[in-house]
Amino acid sequence: MAFTLRPAVPSDQPAIASFTGDTFSWGDYVADVFTQWLGDPNGRLIVAVDETDTAIAMGMGRLLSSHELWLQAARVHPDWRRLGIASAIDGELEAWGRSRGAEVSRLATEDWNEAAITQVEKIGMRRAGRWLVAERSLPVAPRPSGNGGHRRPARDRLDVAPSAEASPAFMSWSTGELARAGRGLVAIGWTWRRLTLGDLERAARAEALWMSPAGWVMAAVDGNTLESGWVAGGPDELDDLLVALIDLGREDGVDRIEVKLPALDWVTSALDRTGFTHSGLVLFSRPL
Repeated sequence: MAFTLRPAVPSDQPAIASFTGDTFSWGDYVADVFTQWLGDPNGRLIVAVDETDTAIAMGMGRLLSSHELWLQAARVHPDWRRLGIASAIDGELEAWGRSRGAEVSRLATEDWNEAAITQVEKIGMRRAGRWLVAERSLPVAPRPSGNGGHRRPARDRLDVAPSAEASPAFMSWSTGELARAGRGLVAIGWTWRRLTLGDLERAARAEALWMSPAGWVMAAVDGNTLESGWVAGGPDELDDLLVALIDLGREDGVDRIEVKLPALDWVTSALDRTGFTHSGLVLFSRPL
């Protein structure tokens, strides 16, 4: 079965929608963002097509910085799987990223998705860490173990951090266990890249950097969710930071909180104690 790779065009969207609707139990998001991705100046959307020029697979690459390429949304029509199409798309996207200065490519997949893990390892990707995606609904109160289910108040609330806090926050985090386990990466939405001091400075200016005596958190509201992909704190502080994040979510009136953290035993325990459910992701990377 022959296929060809080419840049995606708007007319490919219906074909993509036709075979991605059941990707997950809840459906898929790629058809909804297809047009948006086509217009991304930092991205490249590739499709594989059959002899009739009908899209039978897709993949998206995006430059997250001047040297970091993120690969995502690899989708292949069920009738066209196990033919090397996803690997070919990854190679095409990496060539595009390399031509624009990218020095590393990364992607993430669920830790239970053995087929995806096998595919990306086959093309030379190496594991670059495990992360937890944790979520908690509001306004249901946290139920820390051993306290009868009553809400445990945060030791200190989270306050908006001024720009002057960016440097000490970065220094504290960069020498801590979360930075080491996370390979210096920060989760931004569903992408990961190197955290810089500039990221924290921009977050402070946007009132998305928060502080308390327990540490610092980057968090912002997206729709009905308070999202955080970066926390600076240790085993003795994480419970307080998570409970303070719950308090912040209540103040903002959101329905849920989502936190992404490196998968460490003490992180898992803190999430369990503060009422979060969580699932695992594996990050992969390779030099270009």
